[in-house]
Amino acid sequence: MPSFPMPETRSARATLVAIALAVAALAGCGHSQKCEFDDRPRGEVWQAVVQASREPRYADWIVISNEVSVSEPDSRVSISRDLRRSTDAVGPRARIEERQWRLYATVSSERPTTVTLTSPDWRVPAHFWREADHFFGQVRMRLMEMGPVLPAPGDPIGGAAAGSETDAKAPGHKPEPPPPGELSPP
Repeated sequence: MPSFPMPETRSARATLVAIALAVAALAGCGHSQKCEFDDRPRGEVWQAVVQASREPRYADWIVISNEVSVSEPDSRVSISRDLRRSTDAVGPRARIEERQWRLYATVSSERPTTVTLTSPDWRVPAHFWREADHFFGQVRMRLMEMGPVLPAPGDPIGGAAAGSETDAKAPGHKPEPPPPGELSPP
């Protein structure tokens, strides 16, 4: 029987350790991503985070289960979500994909309001980044559904112009007739 030369033990161990470290670096050990919402009040951002957690909307995934725990004192939402989708593979066979997510969303109390999404799971970082982008998009969508934040009329700090006598009148308003020999104002 032929014998193969055995590598040195130190060299083999060093190679195995290097491979293990490379796999750990590529797979990651938990992930975190932040998004600032400086144009919205903190209360609205918190409400949008809770809504996005409780009622997820996906275009290409089906939500199989979605367990959410809300802790208002900690401004933290815990999410455990199972997703499934069917993709068309080359040929007649469809492929079923499943994803399980454990996510934690935390809303900061200082300005600008920052939402931090974390996951303790070992995953390919790009998969987490895609899910985080989706989550932040869901929060933005819910903030848009709440409507824009408008400053009060006449607020000089808010950038709204103060009212003037040339402002538009309510529908049905009948202007005063001009004095004889003059044109009416526009």
